[in-house]
Amino acid sequence: MQAREPSNWYVMILLCALILLAYSNTFDASWQFDDFHNITENNRNQIENLYPSTLHNVLFNASSNNKIFDRPISHLSFAFNWYFSQKDVFGYHTINTTIHIFTAFFLYFTIVSLFKTPNLLGTYTGREHFIAFLAAVLWAVNPIQTQAVTYIVQRMASMAALFYLIGILFYIKGRICSLWSVKLIFYFGVFLSFALAVGSKENALMLPVSLFVVELVFFRDISNPRTRKHFIWLGCALSVVLFAIGLMLFMSNGFISRLQEGYANRTFTLTERLLTQPRIVIFYISQIFYPIADRLSIVHDFEISTGLFRPWTTLPAILFILGLIGAAFWQIKKHPLISFAILFFFLNHVIESSIIPLELVFEHRNYLPSLFLFVPVAAGFKWIIDYYLNKQKVMAGVIIGFVSLLVMVLGIGTYVRNIAWANEQTLWRDALNKAPQSARPYHNLATGFYAEIGNYDKVEELCEKAMGLYDSTKHKAKILSLDNIANAYAKRDEDYDKVIRIYNQVLKIEPERSRSRYHLSLALIHTGQIDKALENINQLSMNHPDTVQYLNIKAFILLKQNNPKDALPNLKRAIQENPDDEKTLLNAGLAKLLIGKHESATHFLSRIPGRSPQKATALLLQIENSVRGGDTSKAKEYAEQLIARTSPQKIRETIQKANEPGLTWPISEELVVPVIAEVLQKQSLNMSGLLKKTANDEG
Repeated sequence: MQAREPSNWYVMILLCALILLAYSNTFDASWQFDDFHNITENNRNQIENLYPSTLHNVLFNASSNNKIFDRPISHLSFAFNWYFSQKDVFGYHTINTTIHIFTAFFLYFTIVSLFKTPNLLGTYTGREHFIAFLAAVLWAVNPIQTQAVTYIVQRMASMAALFYLIGILFYIKGRICSLWSVKLIFYFGVFLSFALAVGSKENALMLPVSLFVVELVFFRDISNPRTRKHFIWLGCALSVVLFAIGLMLFMSNGFISRLQEGYANRTFTLTERLLTQPRIVIFYISQIFYPIADRLSIVHDFEISTGLFRPWTTLPAILFILGLIGAAFWQIKKHPLISFAILFFFLNHVIESSIIPLELVFEHRNYLPSLFLFVPVAAGFKWIIDYYLNKQKVMAGVIIGFVSLLVMVLGIGTYVRNIAWANEQTLWRDALNKAPQSARPYHNLATGFYAEIGNYDKVEELCEKAMGLYDSTKHKAKILSLDNIANAYAKRDEDYDKVIRIYNQVLKIEPERSRSRYHLSLALIHTGQIDKALENINQLSMNHPDTVQYLNIKAFILLKQNNPKDALPNLKRAIQENPDDEKTLLNAGLAKLLIGKHESATHFLSRIPGRSPQKATALLLQIENSVRGGDTSKAKEYAEQLIARTSPQKIRETIQKANEPGLTWPISEELVVPVIAEVLQKQSLNMSGLLKKTANDEG
């Protein structure tokens, strides 16, 4: 008698419950690492409406890296999140977890569909849904997935996997279906899923090859010589097509130069990367099947392979992987589930674990490749349970208890691992404990936590330790350490001459380092070396002519040199790039004030919103601008607005700070203070009269 199929709703509810329990402590986990430049600091995603033109810009107007096609589907999802919740992480984590739930659900559906293919049909009758559900659960609650789910920006990896999986499901449905009209709909779904997957992350480019493997393993009889011959030719044709596509990429758009440039900046060569990756991939496998929290980290100390026997595990790792792949091909007919799981895993590590000069190790890279690894594991558990159910039911109960306990332990492991993702301090302290020879945890703990709370002594201490440690980018450990130490001195307003010396030291190592040159310019302004600051900013402007930050500081320097007319073209270009940038509006108002264009000055200064930290300064300049323009009544209105939003003591502090050396524009006390004093006096008299009248009325 055939077992009754479970309701898909029950499966969905149970998967949801297990995943939500495992990830219940992640919904307030803070922004981390690459989240900032991809989301919170990326103007591309920060939309204010849902107009078609706005969404078109998100999809096709890439960020400052000038790419035309830069994961548009992922960025569109971030844009929707931004529109509804801005920087509130709850909405982002909700979407990430929802994507993970749907991926698990489609994994269940896809595995069930695999059991309906010609090479598996009838083999697992009555066991399909148990195996599919257990495999989906073991994959979904495995702690290895935390980096792809909890790390907000890695939605790129999880979305790509979701659409990739849907593409495989549609292909299987299309192959099984007998009606050509329905087949075409499913095949169109494959194409659409492929486009969405690649639009989420480029590693989804391997989907056509994965479909070839699905066809080979589950739909063809490779024991037939004609079939083997046919597939050898088909495989050769596919290889030629892929080689041609790869060659086109390699020869076009400066791919070779970008590849060479990528490795020129790395502390490992192309050969060393290729030798090291087999050891890393085996390390990934060990993490997947032994995923305790102590073995998981955002950073890993991993020795680079410089030869086949340096370290000695390099050649054994290569041979082991080649042996697994060979065994997978050899066992396709006898053990198709095992063969497919192995081939799919290694195939989908090809892009990120081969020639591209990416970071060596990241756990989120396993999200897609590991999708089918637990199918043979689940099938093995089911076979053992069924075996003992017929012979020794107590033993079967023990195994069922073990499987249940395994799921529980994996879920708890995920929950425990997610504790490290709570905030930048917990994440980078965890990484520092697990990768003490890597500079990155020291730098990120220093800048992401201690700098934010103003503990610059600790910033300096951590960066001194990081100075001589390993980083995958050449000179990065030393450069970032010096950068952060100089920034710590600047934040404490200590010894700007030392700040300048440190930044000059950084620029000797890397002359094109824009961030350091920019901060050097700021330090030069603080010490009154305006001409040298302008030289550095001009050098930056040559390479980055449309960067608002650089245009602004250049305009500010020109204003300091009493040259507002030359400042205005820079401000005009900055406004074209970002019409709402508050510093640009403030500088534009200053420039117009200095050349006597009082109405224009008012236009720019009034555009600074009330919530802005610059608003008090803008109102003070509005008072000065109105007095200079001869409109004292307007000056008093601005004074009233200023007094309504802040105390007289704060106003005095703002004026004093504005007249200190550095990145502030002096406010004319002799013009501004009398107006504010007069308004305060009038308000005081009015209040005194009101109190007197109230007392008389009560009397």
